[in-house]
Amino acid sequence: MEIIPGLYRIVDFLSTVYVIDTQEGLTLIDAGIAGSHKRIMRAIARLGYDPAQLRHILITHADGDHVGGVVPLVAASGARVYASAIEAQALARGQFSRPLRLRGLPRLLFWLARPLYRVTPFHAAEVVREGDILPGLGGLQVVETPGHTPGHLSFFAPASGILFAGDSMAYHNGKLRRPFALVTWDEQLALASLRKQAALQPQIVCLGHGPVVYDAFQKFSIPD
Repeated sequence: MEIIPGLYRIVDFLSTVYVIDTQEGLTLIDAGIAGSHKRIMRAIARLGYDPAQLRHILITHADGDHVGGVVPLVAASGARVYASAIEAQALARGQFSRPLRLRGLPRLLFWLARPLYRVTPFHAAEVVREGDILPGLGGLQVVETPGHTPGHLSFFAPASGILFAGDSMAYHNGKLRRPFALVTWDEQLALASLRKQAALQPQIVCLGHGPVVYDAFQKFSIPD
């Protein structure tokens, strides 16, 4: 799916990745689940690009449905990988960056699906911080958005008003809200991150799960 010229959405099995055509090659936002690299590379080829053109992989957070494809994608393309310090450390361990607080049926379902969330350790992620600029859409600003995970990042393109929000927010009943409590590491930080991103007044929000949200700045729901 083309969002704007040069920006594409690829729906993976459990999450969504985004491909950006830049003057330096391709930038990928997140890397899907383990085993998804072949689907991602086939999708890139269908868009008319050579997967070897992949130059940058920007990681929102180190959950297995967002970093499972990192190692084979880097092996195929030599792409550089960027993450926050906390999420880069988790990726190097091949672990999530925080304990999951699931109970009851959700806990059982997660453990049954655990193989889909496996992460091959990757030790070469480059650490980025608030305000750093990465390639894509005239410059992608790194925005620190903890809450869902301790080191979650979002990426904002001021030139086009596009925000790649990862799992820092959810879209429910026509509104952009903080992520569901069940999968949130710190609800107060998540709310602060939602406010921070609403202040950017993004035109388009690209989520880690769910649809692309247009006229997004009008759809934030922030509790008093």
